[in-house]
Amino acid sequence: MRPGQRIAVACSGGSDSTALLLLFHQLADQIGCVLSVAHLNHLLRGDESAEDETFVQALAAKLGIPAFCEQSDVRKLAEESDSNLEEAARTARLHFFSRLLQSGYADRIALGHTADDQAETVLFRFLRGSGLRGLAGIYPVVGEKIIRPLLPFRRQELQLWLRENGHSWREDSSNLDLRFTRNRIRHMVLPALLQLNPRLVETLSDTAELARDEEDFWRGYIDSLAPGVMRTESNALLIDIKQLRSMPLAVARRVLRHIISLAQQRFASAASALPEPFDPHPGTEFRHIQQILRLTFRGQSGSSLPLPGQLEAHREFQHLIIRKSMQAATNERFNFAIRIPGTVEVPSISRAYDFQFVTPGEAEARYNQNGCHFLDAGLAHLPLTLRSWEPGDAYQPNGHHKRHKLKELFQKDRIPLRERAGWPVLVADEKIVWARRWGVAVDHAPRSGDQQAVLLCERSS
Repeated sequence: MRPGQRIAVACSGGSDSTALLLLFHQLADQIGCVLSVAHLNHLLRGDESAEDETFVQALAAKLGIPAFCEQSDVRKLAEESDSNLEEAARTARLHFFSRLLQSGYADRIALGHTADDQAETVLFRFLRGSGLRGLAGIYPVVGEKIIRPLLPFRRQELQLWLRENGHSWREDSSNLDLRFTRNRIRHMVLPALLQLNPRLVETLSDTAELARDEEDFWRGYIDSLAPGVMRTESNALLIDIKQLRSMPLAVARRVLRHIISLAQQRFASAASALPEPFDPHPGTEFRHIQQILRLTFRGQSGSSLPLPGQLEAHREFQHLIIRKSMQAATNERFNFAIRIPGTVEVPSISRAYDFQFVTPGEAEARYNQNGCHFLDAGLAHLPLTLRSWEPGDAYQPNGHHKRHKLKELFQKDRIPLRERAGWPVLVADEKIVWARRWGVAVDHAPRSGDQQAVLLCERSS
């Protein structure tokens, strides 16, 4: 934190976040920060949720600081995203915080996680099966935007401080619900382990700090190493198996985890992607890495393995391919209406398409421009659609002597299966007039003497 920064304290009304807000208020002049409160009502507990929101608003008014309050139907979000309530609530909060940062209402978001939260997180990830990255637990600072000033403190210390200073807080009844794994760890597992080691919370916090230091070292090393092992395509990351095999096993594991993380960021659907600066940490576990290594070193070409985040690992001769699962790719078919001139972006294949009118002289100058094709200007007067190819699609490319099914063209030109999902075609009056790679249809190429043509250019987005 630096003097003059706007700090939004995320406050649920519970003891930890209430203590954080009150401590910040006491120190605001000393720190030199501009303080506000951020509260997201998850609408999960009816009147109790509404009372939490009212409590936070009243506390902000008492302290004389602005409160940014929003509501989110987390149960509906969980159903739509096919996730559990905890995951949906976390995603909703992160998007809320991101909006505050992007709008300029806040330079930092302060969260009230404590040493107890750190211990629970490390235990949870250890029980699930995690490497050092998972055991690093909760980071004190994320992306220079998210800060957690209370990580060194125990929850009971904060509650004692609140009581001694006459402050109240809200109790969330869902924190007692033992159907949630984290609550079982909090109320059953951790108390039992504390009998064996009364300083277990401190021990687990120290473990997390050591793991974070290890991760900081490895991150720089792997960031410089990974680009030499992989190749990026529009919808896949290709890993050279020979190079991966030559590495020490500890390095190979981390390279794989790093590349999977890149794939999750690159190929995540818009609905599931988390905003910056948040690390999605979607649950790639040690067992996943071990399964990928077995597929890489002992699997047969053509074998595949499902991964978290709607990805899959696919062995293809001497390459391991990390890509969006075929089912997920199939579900992300696209269909865009086109106006000329204009541009359309297709996020599912990380491509954009520019359409503009050009004269014969301009067309001649740009004839060899990579990714560009010229079409009959008359197409601009027809309803045009850019969509993903479908089984049965066929057309006659300019320069070909007959009509071909796209499937035949894929096979003839040996287009890998991973590249076929989302293959773009341009359609007018239900007829294909252009397709990636093979270009304009024979009946829709510009003619000699035309005063105008349409230039279609494909580029990365």
